[in-house]
Amino acid sequence: MKVLIAIPPEKFRDEELLIPVKKFQEAGVTYELASTHVGVVMGVLGKKAKVNRTFEDVLLSGVDDYYALMIVGGPGTQVHLWNNRHLIELVTIFNTRQKVVAAIDNAPIVVAKAGILKKRIATVAPGLTVREMMKEDAIIQNKPVVYKDRIVTAMGFEAAEEFASIIIKYEKGNPEFVPTSGKAGFAF
Repeated sequence: MKVLIAIPPEKFRDEELLIPVKKFQEAGVTYELASTHVGVVMGVLGKKAKVNRTFEDVLLSGVDDYYALMIVGGPGTQVHLWNNRHLIELVTIFNTRQKVVAAIDNAPIVVAKAGILKKRIATVAPGLTVREMMKEDAIIQNKPVVYKDRIVTAMGFEAAEEFASIIIKYEKGNPEFVPTSGKAGFAF
């Protein structure tokens, strides 16, 4: 099973791609990059990434090979991904099939616009993004990473390592499950 990484066609936040990719490689988790078009994309700090799939292509071929969708943030995310109907449809499909949906920095807006953060806790980069999330009825927590019900949101590149670790833990099991001496098995 792989992680599908959604990335804007320009101006992605370099660390929000590079740190999770490094963690995935260390954990033996495979991944693929998808965007609005194929080719080389450039981050705000000058790093480049090669995209081999479009969101539309993934929709047409299906999501069975993936256990998670991770959306990278950055200035290009607001311009190219917030209202991208193909990506929003992918978010909905991943969530409906109980796959992981993860977004960092300003990318949780895409998840909110898909309608799956209504009355749910999430986090997002500070600023105007908070208002965008609240328009979609999300409950904002001021934490670096928030995860529940296979939805993972993170504030920004500073949280990229923890963000990636949670995505990896979902591949191996459920990081929400905490063994306890009680019968419930969940920490409340």
